[in-house]
Amino acid sequence: MKYLKAKLFRRVYIIFCIILGIVAPVYCWYLRPGFNPMEKPLSDFGIQEPTWLLWNSTLVFLAIGIFLNAYTALRFYFKKRRFRYPLKALLIVSAFSLFFTATIPMDYEIFHRIPAFLFFFTYNLFVFLFGLFRSFHQIRAGVLSIFIGLAMIFSLLLLLPFKSYGVFEIVYFALILLWNIHFLFTRMKEEGMKSNKEGFLKFFQ
Repeated sequence: MKYLKAKLFRRVYIIFCIILGIVAPVYCWYLRPGFNPMEKPLSDFGIQEPTWLLWNSTLVFLAIGIFLNAYTALRFYFKKRRFRYPLKALLIVSAFSLFFTATIPMDYEIFHRIPAFLFFFTYNLFVFLFGLFRSFHQIRAGVLSIFIGLAMIFSLLLLLPFKSYGVFEIVYFALILLWNIHFLFTRMKEEGMKSNKEGFLKFFQ
């Protein structure tokens, strides 16, 4: 019973984080209508009024949410330790990096940029290797993660025409949310179909 309650809480929390990850940037942009991602990075939300608290809190929630979602996906899809452990290490580093990116303001420059770079690099590598390792057993199973991982890499090309990180960050976080939405609801569907419960709530069991 405690396990089921923990799973229910975890899935509700992850769904909340996904919704927050979509709504918060839009609302921050609404609060600062003059913001231009082609000129400023999204981290500018984290140092300006009236968005700094909402933006930084959102990143903290997302750091925990993407860790929980990916960690449970690892246990669900990978039974062999040689696949699970390197992915787990990358996931832990990326989650802590996003947390420190949120809690260290952009004003501190290098101390903000180091965890930000680590997050972009490690999470990108995590998603790509997640798909690559899954494709060893079934090619189609890993296609989406490989594609998103490659799309994350190629999104760096957006830094060439734009002088700011803003457009790149929007695309990058959109890919992150897409990956997390896909694997959360795929896992809920697969586990729900095996449940003997009836109704919508069986997908939260």
